[in-house]
Amino acid sequence: MTSRRAGRLRLLAGMVIANRPWRLVLGMRSALAAVLATSAYLIITSTIWQLAGALSTTKLVITMVAAVVMMVGWILGAHRLWRSREELGDRWDPVLWNLSTVLTLLIGVVTMAAAVFAFNIVVTVFFLEPPVYSSDAATWEGFVDHVRLAWLATGFATVAGAIGSGLDSDAAVEAATYEGEQEREASGSRERVDRRS
Repeated sequence: MTSRRAGRLRLLAGMVIANRPWRLVLGMRSALAAVLATSAYLIITSTIWQLAGALSTTKLVITMVAAVVMMVGWILGAHRLWRSREELGDRWDPVLWNLSTVLTLLIGVVTMAAAVFAFNIVVTVFFLEPPVYSSDAATWEGFVDHVRLAWLATGFATVAGAIGSGLDSDAAVEAATYEGEQEREASGSRERVDRRS
């Protein structure tokens, strides 16, 4: 790996870390509300119990990956976060900028999905009574069944979160996505003002 490529990778990693992607969804309240509301509804729906028991592990994984990709793509498109060279000017490399945006969104959405998945497991274990679940889901209830149900509900709810993200304003989404960059810009502006004073 050349030093130039290594330098670009370090810059990219720094841009993503500065954006604090793990805090992304907290700034997108409509998306988070849509995910939580949808997952809560799905967990008490017997059709989802049956699907979770019937689908193969491969299909469950594909469902989650597709949901995450859909939400990232939806946010990018709905809030016009993909930037052209003309929009960025000479200060930023559009490839690095757009790649850091995609990675920020990807990490943020995966973090949200992981948190909702853990929450769903707790809810399913606490609320689903074995006789009811086993009867309607046509399977013996065990911890693996709770994991499969929580996984599928999280995947479907993430798709709802993509739609819910459209209810957040462009300004709110940009603030959540580029939080670190905005702070650097503000800091730089303050420094320039101080020098002039």
